[in-house]
Amino acid sequence: MPLLLPRFDVQCKTHGSSKLKFICDLNHQLQFVPLTEVEQHYDRFRSVFEYGNRSHVGIVLVRHLEQPSSAGSVYEDSRYSCLFNEECARLDAEVIAGFSNNVKMFLKVYAWKLYDRWFGNSDGCQTPHILVLISVDGLVNDARKIPYVKIHSGDNRLRFPLNNIEIETANALVQNLPIQQVLKDLIVDLGIALKELHDLNGEPRDHSVPRWARHLGLLCVGLIAFALITEWYIVRRKLAVKKSASGIKIVSGKSKTHLMF
Repeated sequence: MPLLLPRFDVQCKTHGSSKLKFICDLNHQLQFVPLTEVEQHYDRFRSVFEYGNRSHVGIVLVRHLEQPSSAGSVYEDSRYSCLFNEECARLDAEVIAGFSNNVKMFLKVYAWKLYDRWFGNSDGCQTPHILVLISVDGLVNDARKIPYVKIHSGDNRLRFPLNNIEIETANALVQNLPIQQVLKDLIVDLGIALKELHDLNGEPRDHSVPRWARHLGLLCVGLIAFALITEWYIVRRKLAVKKSASGIKIVSGKSKTHLMF
């Protein structure tokens, strides 16, 4: 799967359905898969997925990926040469070492470069772009065939929801759920994340206790404290009255006795 294509949404062979041009099925895994529900859920969130007849979401579906065997082979392999030429962002030695030795770093850099190739320069665009990389059978020569999902976006405000979507999608693939169901759930999760971002004007959702609830709680605490103080005052006053009354009876009793004698 080379990184030499100038624009993935133009050069990549996308799915045949006109509504699913944002899905790049490189190994034809969706050729005989019913995707009606995927299309329906995409239409449900079309207002946040598209702008000017162009989708802000791209999904690259591959059978497996091949990680370079060493940092030296990265420079020699033409499939990764674009990462290190003058037209691309320079990567330091630590990133290069992680690219060949660390799966997470490899997927992170790979998804980042696919994002750049797919959407190009998206600076100044108010709607964030999202690139989803799905490797169904994991890495080449890995007998475990662990599926990997990596999502890259140019907007850091989506970092936390996208991390959760990554985990949920990977778990669905591990459970051998049908690929159409995995894509359907992925579309729904991405749509909800983007819709929430638009509804909140880019502000993170506040999961703390609302102000009215805090005020109501303080009012309840105040009422309870008032009731306790009132009860304590009334009980104490009654005890004081009883003590004084019993004292008067005793005194009056003594006076009557003295009068009798």
